[in-house]
Amino acid sequence: MIFLLEPLKKVVVEDLGYSGEVVEEKRFGGFCDCGGKMFQRIWVKLENTKIMISECEKCWKNSAYFFNFTKFLRKEDVQVVDKNAIVEFFKNYLSDLEIEALIAKARNRAYKPSDFSRAKKKLDEMNFSVEEVLSVLK
Repeated sequence: MIFLLEPLKKVVVEDLGYSGEVVEEKRFGGFCDCGGKMFQRIWVKLENTKIMISECEKCWKNSAYFFNFTKFLRKEDVQVVDKNAIVEFFKNYLSDLEIEALIAKARNRAYKPSDFSRAKKKLDEMNFSVEEVLSVLK
């Protein structure tokens, strides 16, 4: 499953977060299964593959289109994670104590440094900086 963490503008593929180039203007991004037009949201580059995330103007579904630079490879559904669901998303990777430490740090409250340190290490392994995650948790 591919995730688009909307507040961070990051795409998560195989448990690793990738930053991409956000598409500001309305560019055609394919056709949806519902028949609507899709518009590009973000492009991400992974080694020899580029991924285009597009959103349907009709049903709001998001899809990932994989390209080998010039050749289309495949299409996958994307699960969008908004700001309200970001904590739930990270609960799949961090313990409750680590989540609590991140939230406490983001809100300038007391936290256990060892829990925060473990959370920071796990986030680093996923290609997330702790600062960007803290900015969303405030």
